[in-house]
Amino acid sequence: MDFWVKALGALFLLVNYYAAAAQSAPPRDDRQFWNETQFIKPLVKDTDLVVMAVLRIGREWERPVDERVGAGVAFKVNRFLTITPTYLYVDQQPFAGLRISEHRAVLNVTGRFKIGELTITDRNLIEGRLRHASPDFVVYRNRLQLDHPARLGAFKFNPFLADEVWYSTQPLPTGRPGWFRNRISAGIIKQLSERFNAEFFYLYQHDGVFRPGNVNAVGTLFRIIL
Repeated sequence: MDFWVKALGALFLLVNYYAAAAQSAPPRDDRQFWNETQFIKPLVKDTDLVVMAVLRIGREWERPVDERVGAGVAFKVNRFLTITPTYLYVDQQPFAGLRISEHRAVLNVTGRFKIGELTITDRNLIEGRLRHASPDFVVYRNRLQLDHPARLGAFKFNPFLADEVWYSTQPLPTGRPGWFRNRISAGIIKQLSERFNAEFFYLYQHDGVFRPGNVNAVGTLFRIIL
């Protein structure tokens, strides 16, 4: 009888141990809401000050997981090319027990041209990420977007499709730097007024390295010209 009591007790402890371990494991997937708001102030000809704020609600839409504030200066080199050096402060809480705070020095080089009414935008970001508790590293991101004017009755908008790939100099689980993330998104761009532009989108992120790596997000991007 004592043997069976001890065996059942050991089995109970083992089940609870693995259940607790499963609960504490970082999630692979998450559903999130993203919002970014940009305030744009023209300074001199072909030069704008851009102030931005970002809030992302995650952990299955239950709490903030990413907050960012920053500013940059957009230099319109010509009608095809814009260069925007930017500073961002980022505070992230992707899952319980992990908090990441970092400063980012970002160089944004964006090319844009048209083929008929189709607009092709190629955004290149070089991000220097400075963290307090771990080594600094650099991330390169390339985002290609296609958009085209459309209308439904009197409603005019630009549907778009975009794909972004990420490369990091930070050693990955393979032990070497490499490509680690892909984001594909689709949505619409709407000019709501002369000084107010909005985007509404769905985004899917696949990342086999960091957690949560696979993210389904709906989001908004607002641009307000002051």
